[in-house]
Amino acid sequence: MSYRIVVFLLWPIFFLYTLKVSLRDKSSRYLLQRLGFSYTTTLKSKSTYWIHCASVGEVNTYMPLHRKLIERLPDSHFIITTNTTTGASTVARHACERTSHLYLPIESSFAIKRFLNAIQADRCLIMETEIWPLLYKHCAQRHIAINIINGRLSHRTLESNNWIKTIYKNSLQSVEEILCKSEQEVENFKQLGAPTEKLLNTGNLKFAPENKTDIHQAIDLNSRRYFVAASTHNDEEQQLAQLWTELNTDTVLVIVPRHPNRSEKIQTQLNKLNIKFSVRSKKQPLEINTNIYLADTLGELMGFMAGADCVFIGGSLIPHGGQNILEPARLGKNIVCGPHMFNFKDELELLKARNGCIQVSNITELKNTFIQLLNSPDEQHMGDNAQKALDDQVNVVDLYASKLLSKQPMSTYTT
Repeated sequence: MSYRIVVFLLWPIFFLYTLKVSLRDKSSRYLLQRLGFSYTTTLKSKSTYWIHCASVGEVNTYMPLHRKLIERLPDSHFIITTNTTTGASTVARHACERTSHLYLPIESSFAIKRFLNAIQADRCLIMETEIWPLLYKHCAQRHIAINIINGRLSHRTLESNNWIKTIYKNSLQSVEEILCKSEQEVENFKQLGAPTEKLLNTGNLKFAPENKTDIHQAIDLNSRRYFVAASTHNDEEQQLAQLWTELNTDTVLVIVPRHPNRSEKIQTQLNKLNIKFSVRSKKQPLEINTNIYLADTLGELMGFMAGADCVFIGGSLIPHGGQNILEPARLGKNIVCGPHMFNFKDELELLKARNGCIQVSNITELKNTFIQLLNSPDEQHMGDNAQKALDDQVNVVDLYASKLLSKQPMSTYTT
């Protein structure tokens, strides 16, 4: 069965899902643009760069490079596409000059053609791991150069059946260059069938320094000392809360769930443990005997991490693969994570090699590590080590910019 037939059969599912998200997030623009309508065209610049970032994480990872490209390409316009409304909000928050946001059309020739007609892009940068065969095909037909940047492949992609792998392999023939985040990813793309001459290990953009104007104000909890469990997932909150009660400490554990809409379920779990806790969304006060604080709000994680003595990385006690370990590293925090960090393998290896974090194998080891950090919070010097490890990666943005601009006509950019 051809890929086009499969896409055609799945189209009703794509439509219903898009409609559901549009209604949930109250965004008609999301619905229309994902289906190939209501694209706002802009005046044609000397060149138009189109960058696709799936969602929030990809947008934030890309932004240091984006600022560099804006600086070096003063006559170019930039369009950033995302698959999600939260990604759109993140683009808006960064408020970069000469930059527009649109939603990427769903995998449909009709929608893709309308999108490409509207944006008139000269070059496309795909962040990390998005391979859409129809999209790549139509870009190739219009001679729109595609570069995959910070390239990586998921375990699910590498373990796909041969039919899917063949489709991906054929799509990658249309890519001009694949700038991978590590040597391991170079090998992964080779395994998928990407041409060797198109592959280059350029480093991990996630290591790039943040914008110096991004200042994260620490959140104060009545001058109480606290640890943060960042971006936790189902079952982790219960495990961590139970562990915390066993420590018998005055230090507060702030639980920041990855999905705040799980708050009611988490509260039910905590109630079953007969634990004294407060809920931020309910504006409940942090009383003297409250040692668990459920921060079930959006946009406050960085503030909580900025004020924490230690940050535990959620998604690592269960086989989820972990969450962003670099954010607390940039803040110079003591970092602890569980055994399941396969989504951040490169980042973890860098920090562990520089004594910038501790990885535990199980909940018992985690308890012992917490005891050690509660008694001697400065003994590890992990925060300083983690911060220094990232400071040493500052050249990664310049390397990416140099590779991309080497493909650009000299008259269109400045040095």
